[in-house]
Amino acid sequence: MEKQISVNEKLDKVIEALENFKDSKKRFHLPLGIRMQQGKIKKNFAIVQLIKTNGAIEFKMLPIMDNTVKVGETYHEATAKHVLRYKKYPFIILPEWNITPISNDDSEPAIKPFSPEDNYREAIDKGKLSAAEKFIIHAIKMDQVKPKMNINVGAILIGLAVIGGLMLLLSQMKII
Repeated sequence: MEKQISVNEKLDKVIEALENFKDSKKRFHLPLGIRMQQGKIKKNFAIVQLIKTNGAIEFKMLPIMDNTVKVGETYHEATAKHVLRYKKYPFIILPEWNITPISNDDSEPAIKPFSPEDNYREAIDKGKLSAAEKFIIHAIKMDQVKPKMNINVGAILIGLAVIGGLMLLLSQMKII
């Protein structure tokens, strides 16, 4: 027969486990490269936690210009509701696939687990995928590029040499 454990003994075990958990709990630290830059944060810069499409996380120090943050070739929103605080520094949590960062919106519950799949579906539903932005930026760049006239320096030099030779020939014949 199994030994019956009293409620008090179970409660003691739970309290002991919680105390051990509190002691072993590790605090979150930014990567060393970002921590070294923290003291040098300039005005309008923010620490950006970029959640890549493959699940990796990357920290960057990026400037905020015109309420946007440029990551690679894409621009993402960085308005006041999207800028959080880590200690006293501005901090943005940004999924790479979404133009809109994770915000501290009051209409949503304060503690809501982040799901990349849900965030991606929400970006599709609201039309805020960054892939479309990349396509548009590429199209604009291609439209701005003017075709250059192919000027061959060698052809110009040969043409000048031929003209010079003809002038020399004509001067020898005393036509000119």
